[in-house]
Amino acid sequence: PPAEVPYVHPLYRPLAAAPKLLERPEPANLETRATLFLTIRLDPTGKVLEGLAVEPPLAVLGATAQALLPRWRFSPAKRAGGSVSTWATYGIELAVELEKAAFSAFTLVPIRKNDPMQKIGHDFSGEQWLTRFPREITPAEPGSFSIEDVDILPAPDKTSWSYSSARVKSRITALVEVSETGAVKRIVPTGQTEPLVLSWLRQSTPRWKLSPALEKANPVSCWMALDATLDYEVNAAKEKGKRLLKKNLRAPAA
Repeated sequence: PPAEVPYVHPLYRPLAAAPKLLERPEPANLETRATLFLTIRLDPTGKVLEGLAVEPPLAVLGATAQALLPRWRFSPAKRAGGSVSTWATYGIELAVELEKAAFSAFTLVPIRKNDPMQKIGHDFSGEQWLTRFPREITPAEPGSFSIEDVDILPAPDKTSWSYSSARVKSRITALVEVSETGAVKRIVPTGQTEPLVLSWLRQSTPRWKLSPALEKANPVSCWMALDATLDYEVNAAKEKGKRLLKKNLRAPAA
């Protein structure tokens, strides 16, 4: 029989000296725009039956929206001249302010030979990630039509948005590539890292300083595993716009 090949993590690199973090300033305050997408089940009268946030930029914003859903109202979707049940896709553009960030936990270590493979997270820059969702509602619901199959989209009649400042925590797990000069070259999210927190971290890492990894006394690039918890304040999330999309998000993403 063929010899058994021992497992080695594909990003592992034998090093004479691992990188050391010399300086890591806390993330600076951030003012940015983000869109919160929701998939909302509407009955043939436009009443909201249920809904959920789809890949929210911050988990706290998705939770805020779900608390508001019972008060919302839409005109019904229409197909072949009649009102129908559907899962509407609704986006709220928000002006978000993140402040007073501090890491309450932080580890950054080189990938070891026997480390398990991490599940790579999706990158949510732009809105191309929406195309990962199929056209059909999944699981199928008899009597409900995909929003992509209706003739007239539902319209928001009453969708008030409000948000109160809150102190929150976000866990960040990622693979971090450190260059031969000791700079952070690339960050690849793993696990359930929130999209807006990942973007915020990427804006912060150019200010990090690390000693480079050494291989036989030569500086080399290497991959490291980051596991951190960031405490911060979501000072504001003000509505700047809203829209309905003819794109089904009621399904597992491909």
